[in-house]
Amino acid sequence: MKNGIRLAIYILIIAIILTDCNSGSVQTQGNPENLKLVDSLEMDFNKLSEEQKAERTIAREQLESNRKADMGEFYVQLQGLGSETEEEAVKAKALYLTANVAGYDFNEEDVEYYAEYIRALSGESDKPADTSRMSEINKLEKALGICEATEINALVIDIKNDSGVVAWSSDIEIVNRIGASASAPINDYDKLINYLKKKNIYRIARIVAFKDPYFAEHESSHAIQLKSGGIYKDYSGKMWVNPFDEYVWKYLAAISKEAALRGFQEIQYDYVRFPDGAKTYNPITEFPGRNGRDKDEGIEDFLKFAKSELQPYNVHISADVFGIITHSWDDKPEDIGQTWRKIANQVEYICPMIYPSHYGMGLYDFKVPDQHPYEIIRLSLMEAIERNVAQKDSGIIRPWIQGFTAPWVKGHIEYDAKAIADQLIACMELGIDEYIIWNASNNYNPMAFFYHDRINSSIRAGEEDLLSRTPEAALLRYLDAERNRRYSVQYLLTPIAEREEDYDEFAARGAANTSVLKRYEITGINKSEDGSYSAAVNTEYTVSTGAAIKSNAVYNIILEKEIYKVRKPESK
Repeated sequence: MKNGIRLAIYILIIAIILTDCNSGSVQTQGNPENLKLVDSLEMDFNKLSEEQKAERTIAREQLESNRKADMGEFYVQLQGLGSETEEEAVKAKALYLTANVAGYDFNEEDVEYYAEYIRALSGESDKPADTSRMSEINKLEKALGICEATEINALVIDIKNDSGVVAWSSDIEIVNRIGASASAPINDYDKLINYLKKKNIYRIARIVAFKDPYFAEHESSHAIQLKSGGIYKDYSGKMWVNPFDEYVWKYLAAISKEAALRGFQEIQYDYVRFPDGAKTYNPITEFPGRNGRDKDEGIEDFLKFAKSELQPYNVHISADVFGIITHSWDDKPEDIGQTWRKIANQVEYICPMIYPSHYGMGLYDFKVPDQHPYEIIRLSLMEAIERNVAQKDSGIIRPWIQGFTAPWVKGHIEYDAKAIADQLIACMELGIDEYIIWNASNNYNPMAFFYHDRINSSIRAGEEDLLSRTPEAALLRYLDAERNRRYSVQYLLTPIAEREEDYDEFAARGAANTSVLKRYEITGINKSEDGSYSAAVNTEYTVSTGAAIKSNAVYNIILEKEIYKVRKPESK
């Protein structure tokens, strides 16, 4: 009798869950709180009695049957009972692999041969470097050998690329209906996944989100639409799917779930944005489902949805972003849907693509940024860090690093082992100890990863913070921003607990303030016993009546997440 009651309870819980799932919009489908309730009943499944296992198996089968009916062509099963795992994140130092290269066959002896070659080349082995078999070693074996012999401990592998091709033979109905995996280049993914697990190599599935010409062609109603009729194509003639479209979201979530079931520990969304060139296409396109939202709100909502859908699969989530958004503010002037804080607050890892070759002439005051790998990475990451630490719970910064030479750039340099290492050194000196190397051809120089003796551990002088600012420099920047009403800078320099979390609310309050700082003079800065600083500042404000208000004010400068923040004195 008790067993029958227990089973009835499980079925009742499932019925409640599915009633909830079927009653709402896409945002309630697969509600993680409900699925967590079921999973709580399945904890320690392998420790249960056979009778209890049988009961829960019946309950799970009923759940899967109803989920399949509810999700239709987007259905992907949950993790099997007893196989649920909480994947631990690692400090990923990764190489990127295309699906074609990941689909190569490999021989473990060849992997070890290349690893031993690297050890000899780097001086970590007394044996001479053996090049006799080098022509027999393929790109996958070289990448695995680099993982074996260097600090590289992760691989980012294409599972859905920017042509829309799904890398393996899929079990998802919609993928098969449109034929997205018909040319799947990874025939035996189990062999590679099992090897990576055995070697503790962290597995990241790269899933290109909204640049998907294949899906856009086969499901044209879900592509970006022209107001005049037809489908928008970018400057290269490629169609994009509509990032506001929840049908597209379900498609991406389904592929992500399958990647989790097949052994990937992290889902990384690339092209999680709108096409560039927005000034050209904004007037002629429309986005069904936009409902008045800004583009960066649409991207934020997609990431919220993906996080909710993937919660039962125990995978980590990351997003790739343009390098320029470490420098710009509020998705402007690009208008591609990428604002740092809106993405960083929804993912565990935010991955700016800070390739020096991709920066225009004059940015960061360099005529040819490609010639300055260390400086460009350092400066762009300093901006990224400042944006990131201004949020309560933002994702970890894990940058994409240039691992290729850019001959199309006038005045370019060769990105040899030193140039690549220069970028890694810039990361490490700022406390960024994760990265991904991008080389579209998957050709990697293993000597780039022997750089640690070049790191300057004393790069922060005296009282400088992580961004190399002194307390006085931080205060001067704050006062200048206040005088010029640069609300974004004030937002970044104000302690989190002392301002609105939402930037728009912060900026609106600043704009409504009728007093304007006209002049200021710092007359002294003193360090307190608790490590903070107090600064005496002569200020002069004007108000709407035109009157001038002078005062001797005390500003406090504190360290928050290793960055100096300014505490403005309360208005009297």
